[in-house]
Amino acid sequence: MKLTKVFVKPWFFADRPALLLADGSLKATAFRYETGVAGLKIENEDCSMVVLPYMGQQIWEATFHGKNLTQKSIFPIPQNTTKFGDNYGGLLLHCGLTNINGAEEGEDYPLHGELPFANYQQVYTGIGEDEKGRFLAVGGTYTYRNSQEFYWSYSPQLRLYEGKSVLEMHIDIHNKRHAELEYMFMCHMNWLGVEGSRIVYSAKPEDMMPDPPSMDGDSPRAVKMREFAKKIKADPTAADILDRENTCCDPELCISVKYQADDNGWGHAMQVFPEGDACYVGFDTAKLPYALRWYCRTGDEDGVGIALPTTGTNRSTRYQKEHGLFNTMAPDEHHYLRFNFGYLKEENVKRVEEHIKHILG
Repeated sequence: MKLTKVFVKPWFFADRPALLLADGSLKATAFRYETGVAGLKIENEDCSMVVLPYMGQQIWEATFHGKNLTQKSIFPIPQNTTKFGDNYGGLLLHCGLTNINGAEEGEDYPLHGELPFANYQQVYTGIGEDEKGRFLAVGGTYTYRNSQEFYWSYSPQLRLYEGKSVLEMHIDIHNKRHAELEYMFMCHMNWLGVEGSRIVYSAKPEDMMPDPPSMDGDSPRAVKMREFAKKIKADPTAADILDRENTCCDPELCISVKYQADDNGWGHAMQVFPEGDACYVGFDTAKLPYALRWYCRTGDEDGVGIALPTTGTNRSTRYQKEHGLFNTMAPDEHHYLRFNFGYLKEENVKRVEEHIKHILG
């Protein structure tokens, strides 16, 4: 693989957009939102998206063939904060590594870990080429230090290929301490929920564990959630169709899913829209054997995480550690995580759906 990198600095990002590089249809443009958050717009002929290079390398929004497939939220632009719930509108957020979910009783740690708002010490973009073709890359390194406990670096690289609408994420985790590192990881990908869509995935019902929220009271929302909780616990596939009338995902709903892999060790999931096209997630199950499914369909929000590649479930750090749902790295060891995501036209949806059927036998 060849890759020419352009290392960028915070002062590259100003109120007026600045084209950093262009090669054919591949372009990267630096700008700054009115809230002060730096944005890097990357594009090819099929899609465009905005990466927040110094805010966790979140992907804030993404458009494929003219369709904005980012979750609906109450945040039109990213807010200049590191508080999770005060800035939750992006398509993709890296989560981990010391925890990946919310704290339960007796625990105290940031929601979804250090990575969602990590201030990267190194950021780059660039043009590369490999056996799959030419691509535009965005990446960087965030190093986390906590005296006598943690010393690790996290280096994601996003690749947008020429003429393609499915992107690749390559992640290098390096344990820099002279002691083992037990880490957890999740990628929160929040697609727009489209009514009438169906979720197709390479997992069996017996490998799905719904965890609906507990809601007291007699409000219509609480009653509907309790009724749907009974239904989905009896049949996890009841949430496979996005249907507001017969489902309840308000305020949210999580399902932990253990995926079946194909011959290459990959799991696959799609949200197939009523028109026949789809958004897609595929991931290497070697170190990410699970994928959470997440819904938030409140009216103000409409987001569906069809598959959030992860080391474990939606429960707390204590639960992950007690059930062995983490990866372990030796001193100075590297781990490599891989997943793909993007948009599929109808003809490719049919091909992937047949592949999923084959995986499930």
